[in-house]
Amino acid sequence: MGGCTVCTKFLLATVNIITIMLGIALASAGIVILVKGHVYFPEVPQYSTSFHTPCAIIIVIGFLMLFFGIFGAYSTFSGRAGWLNCFFFFIFSLALLEIAALVALLIKREYVSSYVLSNIEDWFNNMNHENATELEMLGVSTIQLSLECCGATEVEPSQCRQGTCFSEDGQEIDGTQYWTMWNRNNRVPASCCGSKAKPTSAAYYCNRYEDPNIRKMPCYPSLVTWLEYSIWGLVGALGGLIVLNFCVMFGAKWLKNKDVDDDSYLYTRYNNHDTSSSFTEKTRETNDTGFNSTWL
Repeated sequence: MGGCTVCTKFLLATVNIITIMLGIALASAGIVILVKGHVYFPEVPQYSTSFHTPCAIIIVIGFLMLFFGIFGAYSTFSGRAGWLNCFFFFIFSLALLEIAALVALLIKREYVSSYVLSNIEDWFNNMNHENATELEMLGVSTIQLSLECCGATEVEPSQCRQGTCFSEDGQEIDGTQYWTMWNRNNRVPASCCGSKAKPTSAAYYCNRYEDPNIRKMPCYPSLVTWLEYSIWGLVGALGGLIVLNFCVMFGAKWLKNKDVDDDSYLYTRYNNHDTSSSFTEKTRETNDTGFNSTWL
């Protein structure tokens, strides 16, 4: 087995094994969240159907990754030209889709950021007016807990420093004042105080003036910064996937061409009545198994 062949097979095998593992992880995560979602996300009631659609999508993606990982691994280890050719065209199609997504994201990154931010603002607004869905409530709580903020008061990131935002006249902006519709003894969502709680429990609220863990930093500037970094991170991830896909694609093509060349080599020697012991052994192996070790 030549050095180039070993390296190529190692690359393809590694990529396919990682794909299989990711597929298993995604499908398992989707199933676990579907069954035990209320345990990991207490904001959502136990018998809620809110997780059904996103979990179904995650499970389907996981099984697709598992299928294509197994398909790629079989194509790599079988060394058959037909299988490698199918694998090549699949990876080529995937690379084209990723390139299109990358170009679209670079061109429309401002639109994507504004669209996502607008939807998140709707979540906060709906929750403030007490007509948010369970997933919107979960989204708001997750954002406030993750970014350690409270409310969605619109503030530019340039107005904030060291976890505090200031108005143009130098006054501190209190993010808890965003929850204007919640006239319940100055109560705000528990996530503003760093706590998780079910919407139906009394602990779902905390006092904006008395709780020692209250967070007054508005979420808006942190969201703007987070979205900017996330979009550029996604651009980098897509770029890396494209490079990896082309490496896998050319590796599959190289193995496929090597398989064809070896078939032509054996056919030529057979027609030339080569009776050397090495050729006889190679031919016998091919006839018995349909696969020759020299093709590796």
